[in-house]
Amino acid sequence: MPYLRSDPPAFVFLVHPRDRVDLLNSPGGRLVREHSVDEDEFQEKMLTLPPTFGGEATFGFDPVRGETLVVFRMPEQIMFSGGRAEIDKAVQIAVARGTSVIGLGALTAPATRGGLTLVPKVPAGVTITTGNALTAAVARANVVEASETVGLGPDAVVAVVGCTGSVGVAASRLLDQLGYRLVLIGRSVTRVRKELADLLSRATVSGTVADAAGADVVLLLTGDPSAHIPPELPKPGAVVLDLAHPVNIPQSQYQAFATRGVQVAQGGLVDIPGYRCALEMRLPGRNSALACLTETYLFAKAGITVHSVGQASVPRALELAEIAAWYGIRNRPLGLQPASLAR
Repeated sequence: MPYLRSDPPAFVFLVHPRDRVDLLNSPGGRLVREHSVDEDEFQEKMLTLPPTFGGEATFGFDPVRGETLVVFRMPEQIMFSGGRAEIDKAVQIAVARGTSVIGLGALTAPATRGGLTLVPKVPAGVTITTGNALTAAVARANVVEASETVGLGPDAVVAVVGCTGSVGVAASRLLDQLGYRLVLIGRSVTRVRKELADLLSRATVSGTVADAAGADVVLLLTGDPSAHIPPELPKPGAVVLDLAHPVNIPQSQYQAFATRGVQVAQGGLVDIPGYRCALEMRLPGRNSALACLTETYLFAKAGITVHSVGQASVPRALELAEIAAWYGIRNRPLGLQPASLAR
């Protein structure tokens, strides 16, 4: 098990296992697996564990230090009452650790209505952030990089799948400001029209992922099964950016996209100088971090004390992007090939 220090962390970042590999990488996972008959028994045992310290997040010689806290509920469980109760327990553990900032990773944010249900449950002096604002800003940067890769720049057609989510609304507005032609895709067309009414004169609205077929760049902000993108959907030469957690497209499917000339890349990542996280999150590169964890770090680093919950706003996204740049944090390159080479 990871060593738990006595001094309080500057922030605590809540995570949950996305799949069985994450369960295996969680504290005690390998030991429990050794003493389980099969995978089903292993998972059943792991999901009885209380919220558990997952390891430190450190930043070189920076005195700001964070901790991860694992909520042992799978994606299909965490959105229900049992999952929300475990998140509540995790928040109280973080408060008891003496932290001043609590960050919500993956589905711990939507399970708590973007952190809104947690705000009344924390004492004064503890700030909650979903990480959605910086994620929206990084999503914008990812789309800019992808559109330049396909040789179209702001003339690219960008499909935003999950446009009404807590990241999607701000990300859509940021992309609209850059002049992209947007296809706004949500489960409810009515909600898309309500949440993004200011973009309707310049965007196409849809309730089905099938309408992402003609896009040059597909931005995935939801891992909901109804929003899954199959390899045969994007047009050849398109780029698909997966920022969902759990992911929309498993890496095992990337090759199927590549055979059609479609590049898939994981987005929503940054490089932080000196960053190390003891909990294995299966990210590329030594210094790469999720934008949502990075926002949590920045709240502690910059002393931000206003909750960042619910839907992200454009002003907050731009503010967090500026703060990140000030501290030397850079958007992680997507590793895309020029369109002429990718085909």
